[in-house]
Amino acid sequence: MNRSTTRVAQIVVGVLLFTALLLAGLGALLPRTWHVEQSIMINAPPAAVHRYVSDLHYWSEWAQWNQAELAPKNQVGTPSAGAGAALTWYGRGGKASGEVRITSSDPERGVSFENRAPDTEPSKARLSYVPRPGVTEVLWRDEGRLPPIVGGLFLDLFQQRLGKHMTSGLERLKELVELGGRVDPRVVPDPEAAGD
Repeated sequence: MNRSTTRVAQIVVGVLLFTALLLAGLGALLPRTWHVEQSIMINAPPAAVHRYVSDLHYWSEWAQWNQAELAPKNQVGTPSAGAGAALTWYGRGGKASGEVRITSSDPERGVSFENRAPDTEPSKARLSYVPRPGVTEVLWRDEGRLPPIVGGLFLDLFQQRLGKHMTSGLERLKELVELGGRVDPRVVPDPEAAGD
C-alpha cells in the first residue's frame, strides 16, 4: 500500500469514527421516553369489551404484533385473566421475546398492564373504558423508555410504529367485541385504507 492510499484510508476511518461518536453523543442527549395514545369507539358496553381485554387468552387475536411476521408461540399463565395474569411470547428460534402482566383489572374502568422484554425497562400501559351514549370509547395508552443512545435516535420511528400497531389492535378488538367472534390475527387493518 503506498503512502497516499494509507493516508486516504486513515481519513476515511477517522471520518467514520467521528460520525459514530457524533451520533452516539446526539443519541445520548435526545429524549428516549415514549408516550403513545390511540382510541376507538366500540358499539358495546364496557363489560363486553372487558371480556376480551382482561383475559390474555384473547390477546393473540387483537393485541399482538403481526402474527404472520413474528410467528410467536404464546404461553398464558394461570390465572389467564385479571390482576396477576401473565402471557409470555416467543419469537423465531423458540427464545422468550417478552412478557405482559396485568397489574389491575376493572370491568367498568379498564385494564393496566406491564410489558417486559429482555434487557429493557418495562413499559406501562392501560386500556381505559369511557362510556359514551350507546358506545364505549376504548383508550389505549402506552409509555416507557427506550435504551440509551439508540433509543434517542429512533424514538420518533418507534412511536409511529407503536401507534400503528395500537390502532390496528383496537380495530381488531372492535371487530371481536361487536361480532362476538374470532378475527384472523394475521390480518392487520390498514388505517390509511379506511380513509379511501
